[in-house]
Amino acid sequence: MLNTHLFKSFTLFFFLLTANVAFGQTAYKVKDIPDPKKNGGGYVSDPDLILGDGAVSTLNGTITQFEHQTNVQVAVVIVNDFDHDKEDFDFAYALFNTWGIGSKTSNNGLLLFISKDRRKYRFITGTGIEGVLPDVKLKHIAEQNLLPAFRQNDFSTGITNTINAIGVIILNPEHKSELNQFFTQRESNSSLENFWLPTGIIILAFWGVFKIVNRQAKNGLNLKAFDKKSSYDTTIAKGCGVIFFLIIACIFVLVFTGAFDIFRNIKLAQVPYILFSILAIGLFFRYLFYISQLRKAHQDDKNFFDSVVAFHKKNWWLVLFSPIILIAIIIHLIKRVKTIDRFKPILDSKNNPMIRVDRDINIEGEPFLTPGQRKEEVVKAYDYDIWESADDKEHIIKTWPAEEYNGYTECPECNFRTYKLNKRVTVKQATYSHAGQAKLINECSFCKKTEFIKWITLAMLVESSSSSSSSSSGSSSSSSSSSSSWGGGSSSGGGTGGSW
Repeated sequence: MLNTHLFKSFTLFFFLLTANVAFGQTAYKVKDIPDPKKNGGGYVSDPDLILGDGAVSTLNGTITQFEHQTNVQVAVVIVNDFDHDKEDFDFAYALFNTWGIGSKTSNNGLLLFISKDRRKYRFITGTGIEGVLPDVKLKHIAEQNLLPAFRQNDFSTGITNTINAIGVIILNPEHKSELNQFFTQRESNSSLENFWLPTGIIILAFWGVFKIVNRQAKNGLNLKAFDKKSSYDTTIAKGCGVIFFLIIACIFVLVFTGAFDIFRNIKLAQVPYILFSILAIGLFFRYLFYISQLRKAHQDDKNFFDSVVAFHKKNWWLVLFSPIILIAIIIHLIKRVKTIDRFKPILDSKNNPMIRVDRDINIEGEPFLTPGQRKEEVVKAYDYDIWESADDKEHIIKTWPAEEYNGYTECPECNFRTYKLNKRVTVKQATYSHAGQAKLINECSFCKKTEFIKWITLAMLVESSSSSSSSSSGSSSSSSSSSSSWGGGSSSGGGTGGSW
């Protein structure tokens, strides 16, 4: 009876011990890893007590010396297990950026992350330390110091030897001078030189450029001659629409992927370059708007090309502020060359040069063009050049394909190139509750001949389901809350790792 009682007691004790050990094996998430900076100001996080107190104290003292002499911040994290939904790189990378190891301006941090149960180790480096501790060097240090001891389950010795080997490199006088030169660069360069001065110069320069271009637009164009609708440029609208779409798409990606951390890698000294690029793009669209207004101001193609050439000769320097304008200038030059033969004077029956009718003065081309020919010009199927003799007794009409030449064909009824094939006309708009309807027709813009082809069903609108994923970014929104205790550094993913 006594033996049975002892057996039951022993079984119960063994079960409780096993259960306690099982529950003690925590699979840590990033937010659950204790931050040593908040727990005594150390550098080593060992929540599962794998290392001895003496080893942790020694490591903290060694790493403190590193930071005092080189400004490098090193963090060591060792746990039994971590989030099973993450690989060791993803976990260590997220932990590095969550804590913000290293200086915010220098990104001079280094993290050594170890999982005992998974037998994984991972180095994550800040961008500012990758030159002194490249991935290959860290891999070599791990193979020589970390892995041999870990295979003997001597984690204290392995980590201590590894940190000491890293210290040999960063405390080396040659490497130390390189580190100091890089890490203290922010102190030797004033913010006036790196940010405020170039930013101010860029803003003032572009303010002056936009002012000059706007003044030329007001003085060089009779904008009052156009109503508000005609001055609206579809090219600019499409360009702005594309930019707006890209901005929205980028914001969507950043929000729903938690990728806002990429902005932390942007240094203050890089802001003037980014600002210049944005203003250069804005100037390019302002240039396109001006060219579009010249197009609207001139019904006559020759006058338009001459105006563009005059503008380019006067404002070639805009390329210095927006190099992409050079592409537009080259395109206009190519188009100009192609029109040389078109605008070359032709001779009448007496071999005398004829005079080309200025279509800015005679917009409708009367009395030379028929209504059908004028309609072909309106839909941009043809351009008509009218040449008239000096004595007004002869005239010749030259026909040139226009921008929408391929979009039209000859009408079987009136024989003018104003017949639009497969034109879709919406009869009933689609909504979220029912489908829509449209008809496909062939239609002449001049004689209004219409040929019905078929009916088309427009698909019913579907609501976007993207809002359901909005909660996925919540866990990463607080990732920078503890970064101030370290310095706000970040990593771009450098480092190395492996198993033992």
